[in-house]
Amino acid sequence: MRRRGWANWLATGAIAMAAGCSILSPRPDPTKFYVLTATSTGGAAAASNLVIGLGPVKLPAYLEHAEVITRVAPNRLDLSSTDRWAEPLDDNFRRVLAADLTTLIGTDQVLPFPWDLSTKVDYKIEVNVERFERDSSGGAQLIANWIIRDGHSDRVLLTRPADFTESAGSGMENSAASLSADLNDLSKQLATAVVDLNQQRRLRAAN
Repeated sequence: MRRRGWANWLATGAIAMAAGCSILSPRPDPTKFYVLTATSTGGAAAASNLVIGLGPVKLPAYLEHAEVITRVAPNRLDLSSTDRWAEPLDDNFRRVLAADLTTLIGTDQVLPFPWDLSTKVDYKIEVNVERFERDSSGGAQLIANWIIRDGHSDRVLLTRPADFTESAGSGMENSAASLSADLNDLSKQLATAVVDLNQQRRLRAAN
């Protein structure tokens, strides 16, 4: 009877140790990291030798979090416990915007702010972002205002609002793609404005 009791105690102890090891064993990290991506594929070859100064490009302070933000109500934002931006969102935004403009305008000279004061730029683009986020359904919205200045005189040539919305399926991966598409739409709006302004400048110079 003693041996059987001892055997039962050993069995119970082994089960308890196994359960303890299971509790203490490392669990996989559920965190996922996302980035915005440039999506433009074609440009305006007529503007291929322009030098563009890009910036300042400002995002609201609430987007400084590494956690992905979802607007769940007009006055409430949720920070994800598992979804993160792989780099600061403002840096990612500026880099992708520059890449899209490079492709769309057809130039390899899109200079980030601040650029060297000795550099001659043709146009300066300033962007003030008011909203850049996903909503609870997975859709994405970009609201901003932008200014294009003459690179020589600093005179304001054009200013416009921007408001782009993309629907998306469930999941942050789809939302990141939708946010990238919104940013691409902004890039197209800016590139079209720059090309039009440059064509007008050429016409004035020819007359």
